[in-house]
Amino acid sequence: MKFTNNKYSIKGLGIYIGLIIFLSAVVFLLFSNMFERSAPQIKVQNEIYWNFQKPINVAIADDTQIKSYDIFFIDGEKKIKLETKVIKNENGIIELDVMPPQSDEFYKPKEATLKVEVYDTSKWNFFKGNHTVSNSKIIIDKKSPVANVITNSYLLRQGGSGVIVVEINDENIKDYYISFNDEEVFELFPFYKKNFYISVITWPIDIKEFKRVNVVAVDLAGNKTEAKVPFYIKNFKEKIDDIKISDDFVNNVSKHVLENSEMNVPNNVVETFVKTNKELREKNVKTIREVARKNLMNNSNNPFDIKPFIRLPNAATFAKFGERRHYFYNDIKIDEAWHLGMDWASVKRAEIFTSNPGKVIFKGYLGIYGDTAIIDHGYGIGSLYAHTSSLNVEVNDEVKAGDKIGNTGSTGAVFGDHLHFGMLVQGIEVNPNEWLDFDWMKTNVNKTINDAVKIINGSTAPANGSAK
Repeated sequence: MKFTNNKYSIKGLGIYIGLIIFLSAVVFLLFSNMFERSAPQIKVQNEIYWNFQKPINVAIADDTQIKSYDIFFIDGEKKIKLETKVIKNENGIIELDVMPPQSDEFYKPKEATLKVEVYDTSKWNFFKGNHTVSNSKIIIDKKSPVANVITNSYLLRQGGSGVIVVEINDENIKDYYISFNDEEVFELFPFYKKNFYISVITWPIDIKEFKRVNVVAVDLAGNKTEAKVPFYIKNFKEKIDDIKISDDFVNNVSKHVLENSEMNVPNNVVETFVKTNKELREKNVKTIREVARKNLMNNSNNPFDIKPFIRLPNAATFAKFGERRHYFYNDIKIDEAWHLGMDWASVKRAEIFTSNPGKVIFKGYLGIYGDTAIIDHGYGIGSLYAHTSSLNVEVNDEVKAGDKIGNTGSTGAVFGDHLHFGMLVQGIEVNPNEWLDFDWMKTNVNKTINDAVKIINGSTAPANGSAK
């Protein structure tokens, strides 16, 4: 465009410059961070259960910075601005703990809305900034769940098993379980009628001190109830068994077990044995626990009908549950470990039969246990068959009492042909002698269950009892 020195040319130049300024302003508005148009983000649950005891976590974020935020509690009658505590503020992200509203004992709303309003520092929207509003439904629940012990077996031995029947009731229940010493957690299974549950637990043999067994119930609002389970207890009197380890055993057994388990074999004899006996053993025990926990069967529609287990026919007992084995090499102690099953031996490749129906949940080589099968009998109870020479079942097979599942052998870290029979409670090896004993089963399992049914049918009051 050619401009001449007249009033029209000057006017045209002014328009041209004005157009450039306008376009530059538009470009600036579109691309400048000062005028960014991305709305702030609010991260909070759509539905919140609140007991007014713990704060609610809210996170807000923006591409630039947050200018202001307000959080309100609205119950239909009141609109209360809530106090907040900043627990994190970095990179345009603010995390807040939202405190509950102050209220008296007569203020008892059941539902409300949590309203979060956020503005950022953008100059967009006529310098007001981008604006986001979030509304979440609040269900107010200050009532703790009902958690009653209906009945339980009388005595709990270290390494042994116990049965507990409880009542759990809450309209907003989230989780419920049995805890041992606040260290071990045992699942509860539906039992007999709605809101009643059963669990088989153990006092793990490697935990020396008994502190407490609690039934625990937690609802969605975080209300928690703990009720003590009244057990009489008896510590386990361990038997020390000194075992000498030879070069031949390490070279012909320990190395082979490590290789089959795809683990590196140390050059040193002692290191090889200890790696097998400690590191691999821990790995194998962890596998047993994980397999059993993963396959916990919910038998709420079936009666509890586990009968005493039967020992290997015509077999001698070569090792018992709870032996504390001390291992020596050249008269120097190099390691120790619990023996957590029964070792039975008769003839080579003796036939192995099941005692109770169940589902095969593991079949395979299991390090020190050798070729092993695990059967789940429901309610967290399992049986383990180790060191076998053959197994004629597969994972997910349903077996009946009296079915042949394999033959004894000498696979794994063993001296000779035998069966290692183990009993599992939610993946923890427990004393099989109890589950082989008709009188123990009758007193501690059957009677506990029958008493629970009578109490549930007549009254939900917990059984009387005291315990250490």
